[in-house]
Amino acid sequence: MIDMLPKTGIFKFHIESYVCDFTGKATLPVMAGFILDAASIHAQQRGFGFEEISKDNIAWVLSRLSMEIYKYPVSNQNIRIETWIENVDKFFTRRCFRFVDDEEKTFGYARSIWAAIDMVTRRPIDIRQWRPDLSDYIVPDTECPIEKMEKIRSIAKAEPVMGYTIRYSDIDINRHLGSMKYIEHVVNVFDLQMFKDNFIKRFEIVFLAEGMYGDKLKLYRHDTSEKEFIIDTQREQESICRSRVVWEKIIN
Repeated sequence: MIDMLPKTGIFKFHIESYVCDFTGKATLPVMAGFILDAASIHAQQRGFGFEEISKDNIAWVLSRLSMEIYKYPVSNQNIRIETWIENVDKFFTRRCFRFVDDEEKTFGYARSIWAAIDMVTRRPIDIRQWRPDLSDYIVPDTECPIEKMEKIRSIAKAEPVMGYTIRYSDIDINRHLGSMKYIEHVVNVFDLQMFKDNFIKRFEIVFLAEGMYGDKLKLYRHDTSEKEFIIDTQREQESICRSRVVWEKIIN
């Protein structure tokens, strides 16, 4: 363990106008990107970030993410994100987040599950054996009061609502479709009117397979209710990720 660093990381972000949509608020993909930034810096400062573990040909890969946001921050607002490790299993580590605005009000939480993969074999490794010191950073008693993710079922007998081909700008440093790109394409299946009248209160995504350069993807949408939707992103009839999107009416 690196001395003098607290188990919980606290990171500040400023909402620039260019990360906001037409409503003047930060977008869901942007907020998810802040989560990745916070997780990355937290790990890097404590000796298990990208630069350190890449020496062993190992990389952290996001497996699941669930977010609940009750009020999206607006342009020129300052926020902070607190992150901590909730648990370390054999193949996965669970990390939580809390969103706090510049008035010290909590406006959301997130849960995430990460795997450490061997970049040669592309297979998960035993985290407890590889880095037993990660357990030193577990914060068991900090509240993250949002529901854990349930299984997101596949969509049968549906027509695709959108398709795209993975290109250069979609690929991240691990040479696969970046986590935020999955989310960007998922939110694009909804029209502007949906965003005018509602906001995404809860979002869940499970990553099932790597999307690679040149893959042709299709997105299938299932309306489970008026405000809840399942999006299945597929490559040649194989699901590479599934998402659940829950909307809430904007009350002016």
